[in-house]
Amino acid sequence: MNKKAKQMVKKSLVFLMTAVMLVTGVILSQGKEALAYATPKLIVTGADIKGGSVKAGDEFTMVLHLKNESKSKLNNITLKVSSEESMIITSSGSDTFYIENIEKEAETDVTLDLKTRGNLEQKNYTLNVSYTYEDNSRNTYEETAAVTVPVVQDSRATISEKRLTKSEVTVDGKTSLSFKINNTGKGSIYNVTSEITGETITDISTYTGTIDVGMSGTVDLSINAEKAGTDKINVKVTYEDAEGNVNTVTDSFDFKVTAPEASTITDAAAEAQQGNPGLLIAIIIIVILVIVIIVGAVKRAREKKFE
Repeated sequence: MNKKAKQMVKKSLVFLMTAVMLVTGVILSQGKEALAYATPKLIVTGADIKGGSVKAGDEFTMVLHLKNESKSKLNNITLKVSSEESMIITSSGSDTFYIENIEKEAETDVTLDLKTRGNLEQKNYTLNVSYTYEDNSRNTYEETAAVTVPVVQDSRATISEKRLTKSEVTVDGKTSLSFKINNTGKGSIYNVTSEITGETITDISTYTGTIDVGMSGTVDLSINAEKAGTDKINVKVTYEDAEGNVNTVTDSFDFKVTAPEASTITDAAAEAQQGNPGLLIAIIIIVILVIVIIVGAVKRAREKKFE
């Protein structure tokens, strides 16, 4: 066999071996897929909570989604739900649910009526789902899954340690206002904002942000007095809970703004201008007499000096 023929045989063998390897790989892959598909498999694909979240202590409904991922019907499906320290339990009393069968590649839903303990903190909790099922040959299989349940608490806030450095100022005067916003609930509060308003002051607002459970935020502001009067400084604190619901808490401070002191003549002139012409004339005469007396006194003093 010449050299050229040997090379052709060698190339043919290499091509043949490559083809055999590719075919073998495809066969093995398909075999594995077929075997996996043939093994009965029931999975929990997800869950929906009506309302989106759960308030601690409330009952709620969860819809559990199941799917048969095998090519045969599954029978005698039994599900059991549980949670750590019974934080989440069924409201109906039974924690076990039964489904007669699920056709191949089919999906089905199970509705669970549940409730949470009232003292739960605001966070995500886990509901454990364990289930068994049988194939057509009555072989039994066991699986487990975990579903997240977001629990929220009613938000609460209070105002404390109110303080005004001065409860009475004159117009254009200032005083310092301070108070604390306390988170007394079991969940964080968000976008905390304070609005300070009144008839005698310049309205003002300030942003505190987030206050975690058991913590407080301090507000310290300078208040400007605009006009005289007895008033209340009103404080309105707004905040959001974990679901974005807006809540408010209010309080107030007694406050007095007085007018600046004025001279007697100025006050009398103002009074006369407001509706007493006789008094205004008397004031003018008095002023003229005072001027005449002063001028006469000065003149006599000069004359006496040159005598």
